[in-house]
Amino acid sequence: MFMSSVVMVALVAAPASTPAPAPAESRMWKVTGTDVMFVQSPKDLRALRGNKELFGLQSRKAEFLSKFEAEPETDVSDWEASESLNVLSVVGPWVSYEQSASGYTGGAHPYAHTGYVTQDVTKGKDGFSLLDVFAEKDVLAALKADGFVRKHIDDEEAFKNAATVESLLESLGPGEDCVGFEYGLDSVKRSVAFHHVEGDKVAVRIAFGYFGEMCRGNKFVVGVLLPIPKTLRPAFDRAAKREEGFLMKDAKAAKAPSVQFTWEPPKPKTP
Repeated sequence: MFMSSVVMVALVAAPASTPAPAPAESRMWKVTGTDVMFVQSPKDLRALRGNKELFGLQSRKAEFLSKFEAEPETDVSDWEASESLNVLSVVGPWVSYEQSASGYTGGAHPYAHTGYVTQDVTKGKDGFSLLDVFAEKDVLAALKADGFVRKHIDDEEAFKNAATVESLLESLGPGEDCVGFEYGLDSVKRSVAFHHVEGDKVAVRIAFGYFGEMCRGNKFVVGVLLPIPKTLRPAFDRAAKREEGFLMKDAKAAKAPSVQFTWEPPKPKTP
């Protein structure tokens, strides 16, 4: 399967076999072994299959704005919201990005969340899982060896005997820094990015969220080294060379795009 600046690309309609040329400040690459083409520009990253968009940063704006369609007569004068998406790595058809959202839409307090997301553009929103493409025993061993994780052991015996990532996370506590390990299985599966290749391993960054509302907005990044499966080695090598995508350590050099969306209440109508 496969958490910066750039000008939005306008693609001219063209046959599926002939993608439209990108502007000079953009770059394009085809994912080897697939019919997926990426187009990266200063303010967008798009994955295309022919003329169909599989993934796009700018196209997320409509989804963001749709969250603020309040019921009639609702006072939204003090509402506000923003969301940013920053691309971290692209490996094969996997796009990893940091998503940050914050705002106030009524209630007792504002909201804030920051995390990583990895999406396989060929399989939809939840089509990627780290535990499907790397051996779970390797992920488990790497997490057990991590110093930050070990500082949060809540049940020594359960930690030692954990045979799955899920049971490992259940043996951990939030600690004084309020890490949301208890809710972390989905983080291990999808809240990841690929930082660099080190020998026959890849450095993976896993972003865990917060445990309680008093810590809202915090994220906690754990770095682990995982053996690269032979079938995935070519894709990681191409990303490391920036031939197809890029790794997190090269995001700045690769001019990884980012976008930010904001919402403010409509201005009162003047009499």
